[in-house]
Amino acid sequence: MVVRFRNKMVLELFELETRLSVSKYKFANHIIEKYKLRIGQLIDAPDLKTIGQIRSLNYEKLKGNRKGQSSIRINDQFRVCFIELTENEIAVEIIELTDYH
Repeated sequence: MVVRFRNKMVLELFELETRLSVSKYKFANHIIEKYKLRIGQLIDAPDLKTIGQIRSLNYEKLKGNRKGQSSIRINDQFRVCFIELTENEIAVEIIELTDYH
């Protein structure tokens, strides 16, 4: 899939060296590493149906004030929230890395 990043933080968390991301954004090293892994899985997947079949991602469509968004799990506390941009071009826009607690 094509992955686009909505803001500088989510892009830098993926692109910067982990140690730089840790010092700049104050996420733990293991959170950033898992985030990078999850974004890589989104990039490698041909479609969201494939993402839904990977049980450890806990892919879900969100409700309420996040209707229209989906998420995958980083761990029990953090999730990556994103939207599907088009049906013709499978693209995902990463909105944020969210602390659910």
